[in-house]
This record gives sequence, structure tokens and C-alpha cells, in this order.
Amino acid sequence: MKTRPLPDQSRGQSMVEYLVILMALVPVFLPWKGGPLDQLRQAVVDKHRGYTYAVSLSEIPETDRLDELADYYDALGKYPALSAELRSGGQKIGNLGRQIESVNDRLQSFDPGDIASPLPHFEFKPSPPLF
Repeated sequence: MKTRPLPDQSRGQSMVEYLVILMALVPVFLPWKGGPLDQLRQAVVDKHRGYTYAVSLSEIPETDRLDELADYYDALGKYPALSAELRSGGQKIGNLGRQIESVNDRLQSFDPGDIASPLPHFEFKPSPPLF
């Protein structure tokens, strides 16, 4: 017949289990180069650096017109080449928009029934059998 240990005899067992688990986990978190704590520290530094850079950028006005954006940069007195590029880019985009509208108008008035023969210059000739 086996006897059960008395409560006083099993009191230190959980303390030993905690110590074993602690001894297994402590080396994982020790600060060495490239360790988990170093990676966490570097991630926090990178996020902070990105945040401070984003906050330091000047605010860009919200507009659909590139000439207004060019006027904004002219008023700042910075990037004179950028404002010239914005102005010419606005003109190019305007020309492209007008061309797209013209093509769209032509496509809306297109009627496939007006075409007499879809491919008049192609003649169908069956190819000879390969085998």
C-alpha cells in the first residue's frame, strides 16, 4: 500500500518547476547583439525615426489642380524646378484628358452595323493538313 505524501513534503515542488522554467526563458531575453530585446529596441527606434520624419514634412495642400500646387511651391520659395514641372504636367494632363474625351465620344457614336465587311482585305484559305 502506497502512502500519499504529506502536504509539508510536496510544498517545494512548484518552486522547483518555476525555477526550471525561469532558467529556460532568461537566456532567451538576455540582451545580446541580434537578440530579441535588441530587435525590439531597433524596431522602436525605426518606428520613432519614421514618425519624426513624417511629422517634419511640410503639409501639401489638397487640390486637383497642379497649377495651384505650383503656386504653393512658388510661395514657399523652394524647388523652383518642381513648380515649372507641375505647371507643364498640368497642361499635359489636360491635353490627355481632352483626347480621352474625344475618343470616348467617337466610341459612343460607333455602330458596328455601319461596317460592310469586317475584314475585306483578308481571304480565308484553309491550310493544308500537316500530317
